Amino acid sequence: MDLDRLGRSPVGQLVPIQDQDARHGQFAYFAFLADPLPDDVDLQSSTWTAVAEASTAVGKLDVACSQLPDPRLLIRPALWREALDTSALEGTVAPLRELLEAQLPGAQFLSPETIEIRAYQRVATQAFETVRDRPISISLLCEWQHELFKDASDQPRDLGTLRRDPVWIGPRDRPIQESRFVPAPPGDRLRGGLDAWERWINADHAHLAPVLRAALAHYQFETLHPFGDGNGRLGRLVVLLQLLRAGVLREPAMTISPWFLEHRNEYQDQLLAVSTTGDWNPWVRFFCQAVIEQCGSVIPAAQSLVTWLSESRDQLHERRWSGAIHKLLQDLIEWPVTSIADTAARYDVTVMNATRMVNHLVEIGVLHEMTGKSYNRLFGAQFVMDTVDAI
Repeated sequence: MDLDRLGRSPVGQLVPIQDQDARHGQFAYFAFLADPLPDDVDLQSSTWTAVAEASTAVGKLDVACSQLPDPRLLIRPALWREALDTSALEGTVAPLRELLEAQLPGAQFLSPETIEIRAYQRVATQAFETVRDRPISISLLCEWQHELFKDASDQPRDLGTLRRDPVWIGPRDRPIQESRFVPAPPGDRLRGGLDAWERWINADHAHLAPVLRAALAHYQFETLHPFGDGNGRLGRLVVLLQLLRAGVLREPAMTISPWFLEHRNEYQDQLLAVSTTGDWNPWVRFFCQAVIEQCGSVIPAAQSLVTWLSESRDQLHERRWSGAIHKLLQDLIEWPVTSIADTAARYDVTVMNATRMVNHLVEIGVLHEMTGKSYNRLFGAQFVMDTVDAI
């Protein structure tokens, strides 16, 4: 950690810490304690322009949501992409197909990666509903952190509570002195910093655009690093929750993690640079660029899905195929992987009718057999999966 630069930070201070590391013994070092967020920021004109453009992008995404015949055309694909990429930023990687197969009722073996990513989906879906009526709080974040890891094979210490031990960011299995960054020490100082963060994000601050408030709050959350694990996932989730609470997005259709994953090193560098320099401008512009580009990718994806769904329906009508096959087609937006047994159970039809429905969709190219087997076959809507991958 660059003690010299962080020691001169205008937005925080170094505080001494002592503890025991099981791998390297006792240590005495320093942690960075961020000052509370300011009620106002002095930004350059180019940064205010970026904030305005990002706000416009969010507004366009909100309008696109309102114009869709079914908001799921944006919400569910965006959630898949966010779940995959926010986990990938933390080192948990699983293919989209595996995640989708895990949605089927008959799914038996789930890899640890899939369990973790599905947990994020559960938490995010719960959080989207919760913040419609309740403010974002540390107690809620503790609940969500517990949900993230309660089924994990390697649970973090202090599950569902603020961490009680120092943590540091840097190479695995290296001593704290070789860390890139040491966030706030546990105990009263961490709790105090988080209490101030909670008050700040729930204050009015009407003179600051919601996108700007999200950028500032995200830096502060990641710099405080309140949990033993899951800080990145929860911190990026809070970005979307803030926009929902502010009313600039009515549906949780934005995904920001794919852009941060693509620019992972710069993402980490920009967060650290705020601590060392106190200059908000580069970080805010970087954050706004992520918002602009991700909103810009989700809207055409939704338009593509609308067109695909309409053209596929036309093919069903041309062939005079009626009944539950239309519901199956619609639901492929949410679950683009299915099986005969799943189709039969979900739509309460016989196995024969389910087979006919799936075969019809295979015939017109909506579904494709994915396993190459003659039994326990899985069928996927490749266009939907490719569209999600492109977000």
